[in-house]
Amino acid sequence: MLYYQEFGAADAPALVLLHSGGLAGVEWQPQIAALSSRYRLIIPDLPGHGSSPLDVPTLTIEHIVASVLALLDRLHISNFYLCGSSLGGASALALGLQVPERVKRLVVYRISYRKNAATYAQTRQMATPAYWAQFGLAGWLSQLHEPQGGPEAWKTVIGRVSEALNPALGGHNHRLEDLRRLNMPVLLIAGDRDPVAPLADILAMYEALPAPALWIMPAASHITASNTWRAAAFAEELKRFFSLPQLPPKLENEQ
Repeated sequence: MLYYQEFGAADAPALVLLHSGGLAGVEWQPQIAALSSRYRLIIPDLPGHGSSPLDVPTLTIEHIVASVLALLDRLHISNFYLCGSSLGGASALALGLQVPERVKRLVVYRISYRKNAATYAQTRQMATPAYWAQFGLAGWLSQLHEPQGGPEAWKTVIGRVSEALNPALGGHNHRLEDLRRLNMPVLLIAGDRDPVAPLADILAMYEALPAPALWIMPAASHITASNTWRAAAFAEELKRFFSLPQLPPKLENEQ
């Protein structure tokens, strides 16, 4: 059973926020005040992260999706807005493909539609303790993931991310044709220098989606500062996207 936090009015439209791999629901702390004024926020810790146990041998996208849907069913939330970051974005994309009738609008942040050798190598690099230690986050992650098995459990948690995104498992290895089934508005957000979500892939997704919107953050890699100086802009862009009556027509590329 997933641990989750809830903010906002119980009768407001539901907005589900799925955090990135190696972190927990606290990733969304900078956006809570702005978003909870309009939405009922549901912010789970994904399986095997933070305070949510992992009750299967290996973390997979399919298990994340099933766990999130079970939580929403338990809360009697039949339809919702959805935003996911990195691993959470991969899970949000898979969730939208599985139950498109329940997702009113979808935000896919910092993730492509697939994993290949190059992008998976980047994910594997992020699964090493040295990657997080260089940003001074080892101590914080140790405290965050202590419920997973003690102060060293965070090293296992970050390893689970690369397992879940392993392209050989197929949970995050979609085709562009699959995206055409997503008939709800979809906002793609990525940095223009993100090795995990290459710009070419993001633009290909934009072309394939029936109702896309696009926000490319300039001079940004996988770390986009959405939790620091971009935090206010990030929340405002989500609110604007969710509240638009309809998206303007997408212009077709001239050949």
